[in-house]
Amino acid sequence: MILLDGKKVSEEIQLSLKDRINSLVERNITPGLGVIIVGKREDSIKYVNAKKKVCEKLGIHFFLKEFNENVSENELINEIEKMNNNSEIHGILVQLPLPMNLNKEKIVNTISVNKDVDGFHMINAGKLFLNHEKQFVPCTPLGCMELLDHYRIDVEGLNITIIGASDIVGLPLSMMLLQRGATITICHIRTKDVKQHTKHADLVISCCGVPHLVKNDWLKEDVIVIDIGMNMLDGKLVGDVDFLEVKDKCQYITPVPGGAGPMTIAILVKQLVESCERFSKL
Repeated sequence: MILLDGKKVSEEIQLSLKDRINSLVERNITPGLGVIIVGKREDSIKYVNAKKKVCEKLGIHFFLKEFNENVSENELINEIEKMNNNSEIHGILVQLPLPMNLNKEKIVNTISVNKDVDGFHMINAGKLFLNHEKQFVPCTPLGCMELLDHYRIDVEGLNITIIGASDIVGLPLSMMLLQRGATITICHIRTKDVKQHTKHADLVISCCGVPHLVKNDWLKEDVIVIDIGMNMLDGKLVGDVDFLEVKDKCQYITPVPGGAGPMTIAILVKQLVESCERFSKL
């Protein structure tokens, strides 16, 4: 069993960005990330703080705007427009999930397509699904692809089952893998027997948010497992996969924490630096 060490790979990506950031700073250009958070969800605050920590470490400006849960759509949209027009901000993200009374699609699509470092804007999503020139791609799926590439895992011809069909992770990841020549099965909340689909898969990816859903008898020998789930169970952060029960059956497996999570932030910062470099050439 080989651990897919997202923490180690993410640190390598961050290190590789230092020279590029320094080169920009020498020209009096500092990459800037604009972040909007609504409400006091503990997990959202934790994610935002993790992003802030990495930005500060790399010398990236971090512009945080916090709103309470009863903020209006217009207030949020006005703030996004200010960030769209702020030349010191090269990437914008709205921390999800948003309160139910807010229209996520409308808000996310207000972000300039050229600053959409999360890759959620419908134009960037369309480019991904059509396999056209991609400017920004959702960070968690791209982080998974980078992790596979780092460990030289070729997905061409593999049977891959993804548990979770969200437009943030499961769907874009399925398209990336499909474009690499894999055969994809997507399971979701209405799938009758998820286990039947995972038992024969060469690679299982879980991003459904159900702690320890995937058990030993769900997997075949020498399977590859990527666990994107982040769940609290008995005060501990655990994945969708029962790591201790399945690890000896796996050829490769991601730990939780330390797998997909750090990769997501590394990709976010990488896309931000790329965005800043594009703006610097305008």
